[in-house]
Amino acid sequence: MLKSLWEKFDLQLIFSQCGFQKHAGIPAWLMSFVYICGIIAKKTSVNQNAQFSSDSPILNYLLKGKTVTQSAFSRFFSAPYQWLKLSVARVSRLQETEDTKLSDGDVIALDDTKIVHPFGKKLPFLCWLFDYSNKSHVWCMNIVSTLAVLKNGLEYPLFWRFWVKQTEEDSKKSKLELSKQMLQDVRNSTTARLWVAMDRWFLCWDFFEWLQSKGFDWVTKAKKNTVLYVKSASGYKKTNVHMIP
Repeated sequence: MLKSLWEKFDLQLIFSQCGFQKHAGIPAWLMSFVYICGIIAKKTSVNQNAQFSSDSPILNYLLKGKTVTQSAFSRFFSAPYQWLKLSVARVSRLQETEDTKLSDGDVIALDDTKIVHPFGKKLPFLCWLFDYSNKSHVWCMNIVSTLAVLKNGLEYPLFWRFWVKQTEEDSKKSKLELSKQMLQDVRNSTTARLWVAMDRWFLCWDFFEWLQSKGFDWVTKAKKNTVLYVKSASGYKKTNVHMIP
C-alpha cells in the first residue's frame, strides 16, 4: 500500500528532479522509502532501521538483495542534498490531487516542539533549553513545524525547521521568521483561505499583520491581558480587551 501511494504522488520522479542520486549503490528514493517503512514499523534508531531492512522480505525484494547499513543511512541523511526543495516539490504535488489538496477552511497547525536527544553531544542543532512542560532544562533539538489538517480528516506534515539557539533575547523573533518561511512556502503552492492554529506565544503584532497580509486566518488561546487588534478605517489598531478566563 505504501509503495502504491509513493507511485501515485510521483515521489520517485520528484527525488530525481531535485537532484538526488544513488547512495551506497542504492537509489536515493529507495533509501528514503526503506527508512520510512522502518519508522512505520516503530523502529526507534538508525541501527534498528538498518536491521529491519534486512529482515523484511518485501524490502529485501525491493533492494534486490542489497543491505542498507547503519552507516549508509547516517551518511545519506547527513549528505547536503536539497531536502527543502524536495519538501516544497512534495507539498506542491499534493495540491494537484483532490483528496490531498488544501482548500478553504482547512487548518495548518503551527508548533514549536522540543525533542530530547541525550546522546549526540556534537550535533550543531542540539542545545540546552528550558522545557516549560516539565519545568527543567533538557538537551534537545527545537523544531518549528507545520502540519496540514484537512476537513476530510486527512493530516500530513508540511514543512519544518531546526531552531538553533543564538541569544535568549532573539529567540522568539527568529522562531517567528522560521514560521513565516514555512507558511510562505505553503502559500506559494495554494491560494486557499487557511486557518493557522498556534500557541499563544506566536501572537504578536508583527506576526498578526503578516498573517493578514498573506490571506491567512488564525486561532490561538489568549491570556487575560492579551492585546488584540481591531480593524478601523485607517487599518488595524491595537486595543486592550478584557478576556474572560
